[in-house]
Amino acid sequence: SSLELQQADDELLSLLDVFAEYQQLQEAANGGLKRGYFDLAVAKRTAGYRWISPDMYSGRARAIATVAVDEASGTITYTRRTPSATNNADKSEQSGGLRKRGAKPKTVNNDEKNENETRKVSDDPLLWFGMLVPPALKDAQTQFTTTLDQLMRLADLKQQLAHKLDALNITLA
Repeated sequence: SSLELQQADDELLSLLDVFAEYQQLQEAANGGLKRGYFDLAVAKRTAGYRWISPDMYSGRARAIATVAVDEASGTITYTRRTPSATNNADKSEQSGGLRKRGAKPKTVNNDEKNENETRKVSDDPLLWFGMLVPPALKDAQTQFTTTLDQLMRLADLKQQLAHKLDALNITLA
């Protein structure tokens, strides 16, 4: 019985440690969201409310980060999209090799032009708002990216708390 109480105490201390980390991270994430929204408001004010709005979003926008929750197993998968392979291929073609001088320029049909145009589209959503993006908008992007990482860690800690609480309940039962 003394061994069971010691095990229950150890599980409770472990649970409280995870809970303390959860609370600290939750406060940090809340602060990050506040700073991100404030930076976004500052960027809207400096650039103009019509300039930074949903009307400026690209129609070809894709999510930079995705979250998948498997309810059966309770696992959370967080993936961050990397720059597209076509953009990397373009960079490698431009950077290496010798140029042929005096070669005839090759004719390009419309299909190839459209393909090249889609390759030049950047993955950075800040470029939707032009080349001279307000620094506050860059700060907002950084804040939201950092906070997203913190929120994913919070989801992981919440699962750990649930598992530790279940184990504690089993031990005490």
